[in-house]
Amino acid sequence: MQLRIISKKNWVFTIIVSVLLFINLSFVLFADLQSSRLARLVTVAFLFIFYLSRKQYKNSWVKAALIFFLIHEIFFQFYEYSIGLKGYVIVGCLAYMMVIVECFRKFSIRFFNTSFVILGALLLIVNMYMLYSAIEILNLVFRDSLDIALYYLYGSFMMIMAVIAVAYNTKYYSTRSLRYTLLVFCFLFSDVSALFAYYFDFELCYMFSLVFFILALSIFVTYGLNYEIEREENYQYEMIHSNEFR
Repeated sequence: MQLRIISKKNWVFTIIVSVLLFINLSFVLFADLQSSRLARLVTVAFLFIFYLSRKQYKNSWVKAALIFFLIHEIFFQFYEYSIGLKGYVIVGCLAYMMVIVECFRKFSIRFFNTSFVILGALLLIVNMYMLYSAIEILNLVFRDSLDIALYYLYGSFMMIMAVIAVAYNTKYYSTRSLRYTLLVFCFLFSDVSALFAYYFDFELCYMFSLVFFILALSIFVTYGLNYEIEREENYQYEMIHSNEFR
């Protein structure tokens, strides 16, 4: 299988993403925190406009997710305020939900057998324990019980998204499924890096978080635009699946 995360036809987009990364990293290194957040918001807005401006078939779930990511970044400008933090987490959950649903529709009910459900439940339990441990290790302080609930909810969506991505790539093992898995783990690495950056003030983690986030969103844009690869993926899966029963 050829790895076509960014094909030669998308070299212009590759250059655009490289420029966006350079600009955002420059803001992190040479500007204040608020300015770097604003640059990140402008970057998300630019990628959203880029997606809408393309003539290719538009994926409704991808479009909805990009809208939520844009609102997510608006709330991020006011992260230190209660409404900003809550809005950031809630809209972030909605964005991840759209990312999950876009992929979830590819599975039939038969795929989610007892073993898969048990494994998923165990992973969620482990995830909850890890989130609880993170509170103790990082000495996280929450304003109220709602913040705690949102913290666990956000972490659960991260875990579900990872499980779905791995299941998707295991089932199809295609260029598109690999692209989806890559963007999901870029989102996850971005969130984890952001947690350490914010609470420990590690500047390097800020940069890691930013790079992973922009890469994830950029791959997500190309994922949503490349309808031909989705058709190719479905065709290949049907051919392989039909051969198994001959």
